[in-house]
Amino acid sequence: MPFRQPLFVASGRDDTIESVAPRRRRSTERRLRALEKARLVLEAVADGSRNTYEGYREVYAIYIDTSGLVEELKPLFRLPGVYPDGPITVDDDFRRTVIAAATDWLKHNSPAGG
Repeated sequence: MPFRQPLFVASGRDDTIESVAPRRRRSTERRLRALEKARLVLEAVADGSRNTYEGYREVYAIYIDTSGLVEELKPLFRLPGVYPDGPITVDDDFRRTVIAAATDWLKHNSPAGG
């Protein structure tokens, strides 16, 4: 029989019981807010209304701030020749790579409900 997540767990505080569902819902809401924020930045990078480097760093900060909760963003940090935690040379090649990745990501990650 497969393991099933309990609907309620002991909270450890004076033998009260709290639901797991609100924590899961908050986590999901946090992930969706971060995903939408990243989508807006990537749209601005892709259409040229946002500085490529600043936009890339902002999306990386969103990913780090959520402790990697937004798995969909991970491919953006595995670009050839671009190291988000290391030195970045901001040249035309960098801009082309990041803009192409942002455009591709947007194409394959449609907005929720869209």
